[in-house]
Amino acid sequence: MNNPALIDQGYTNLCGMAVCAMTLARYNPEGYKELIINLIDSGSAQLNNYRLKMKNRIIDTAVNFFAEAVIPYSDWILLASMRNKSNFFLPYGGRMSKLYERMSGSNFPADVRRTLRKMGFEKDFDNMNGFWPIRKDVPSSIARLDSAFKNNKTPIILINTKMYGKGTFSITSNHFAIYNGGLSIDEKNQKLTFSIWTFGYVKTISCSFDAFRQNYFGCIVVKDPSAK
Repeated sequence: MNNPALIDQGYTNLCGMAVCAMTLARYNPEGYKELIINLIDSGSAQLNNYRLKMKNRIIDTAVNFFAEAVIPYSDWILLASMRNKSNFFLPYGGRMSKLYERMSGSNFPADVRRTLRKMGFEKDFDNMNGFWPIRKDVPSSIARLDSAFKNNKTPIILINTKMYGKGTFSITSNHFAIYNGGLSIDEKNQKLTFSIWTFGYVKTISCSFDAFRQNYFGCIVVKDPSAK
């Protein structure tokens, strides 16, 4: 895949699985391609220790959330199957009108860590907290992300969308994305600008230091597999 940022979760809560898929597509595009093709063609796929099966509740797009999600079919099949695999009890099938399926679609850092590990990736750094903002010094936090990005590592971040939008802070507004450089820091006015991979495109975020500090839950930095 030439542009991993095109992987799109649509109007679903599959952001945790999307960042794992983007990481895979970035470092192993052939592996990503084979995972989707095998999943769609045969109903199952495997990459290293990561095994997927496509369930009927995900395939049945006439009754699940696929149409309302406005998501590419291949992304739906892969991301929904990944989400379903991550759950130990509640199955995920995308019927978002049902409370238990909304719950089963929720993403947590542990799910992302486990998925990346089974795919064969290693972490370079991890301070992600699923419940509380990190609230560390902003220049040093963003500098860590930017340094990782410039060294061909993948900084997966967890933020609350209130960082760049209006509204009340809510744990349901937490969102996984991938830091993508474009960093500009205005120390005098305590503001910064950077970009992320999310929702199938590159989004630019401009916010105050305080908005970043209060809505940044840390990162998982994935090592470049080709680095010695």
